[in-house]
Amino acid sequence: MTAGMFAITEAGAYPWSWWVLGPISVGMLGIYQLLPRPEGTSVRTGGFLAVLGLVGLMALVLGGVLLSVETVLFCLFSGVAVSGAALLVTLANPARAALAFTVVVLGVAGLFLLLAAPFLMGANVIVYAGAIVVTFLFVLMLAQQHLPNDADSRSREPFLACLAGGSALLLILLALGEDAGKLESYQEVREGRALEATRSPVAPVRRAAESDLRLDMSGVPALPADNTAFLGANLYGRHLIAVELAGVLLVVATLGAIAIAQRSGTGEAL
Repeated sequence: MTAGMFAITEAGAYPWSWWVLGPISVGMLGIYQLLPRPEGTSVRTGGFLAVLGLVGLMALVLGGVLLSVETVLFCLFSGVAVSGAALLVTLANPARAALAFTVVVLGVAGLFLLLAAPFLMGANVIVYAGAIVVTFLFVLMLAQQHLPNDADSRSREPFLACLAGGSALLLILLALGEDAGKLESYQEVREGRALEATRSPVAPVRRAAESDLRLDMSGVPALPADNTAFLGANLYGRHLIAVELAGVLLVVATLGAIAIAQRSGTGEAL
């Protein structure tokens, strides 16, 4: 998304930033319609407005970016993450909301993969989509042992919540738009330093030293990522039994929570 802002800023249309207020307002109106309330929610109207706001925001921010595989994947993963977050705050069933949080985690993991951070992607999926969500479901199944109440069927201050969320999103986009110009200056300085380094007397030695290093997407040499491989080998080598025991413990705890919830017979069906 920062790349889209940078491209539009290059075209000399920096005041575009305030145009994002329209899609944000439409999206927040859709979320407001979808928030739980005792009299019921307008799913069709709210869903249409939320999707319209998301598509309009992506089209506005990424309008000046060249269409590529990375751009399509970014829109896909970010759309999945935002949609999961919308379901997280609008679903009245806490268990389904916890599963929606899993969708958010998977979308963020895809964004980590696009940023060439596979370790963060794996850790995000294993820790959050695995252990944390299982713990959430475990707590929810044990907490709902009494007669159901209307605590989950109503939202507290829905208007203020949507207003605060939309304002925070607008401020983030404006801050990213201001940093687009700084990004251009930084790239020019970096290219100048790289050109100066190739003309120096030590350039052949420097190129020989960097020949064994991998290059990232921008062509800048990066250090080998042996630490991730070492961490994985250590975790699933020396500590394999501890990792497997932790997994078995989570499975047993989940099965116990399901058994307790079914024995009570008063919880809401998933």
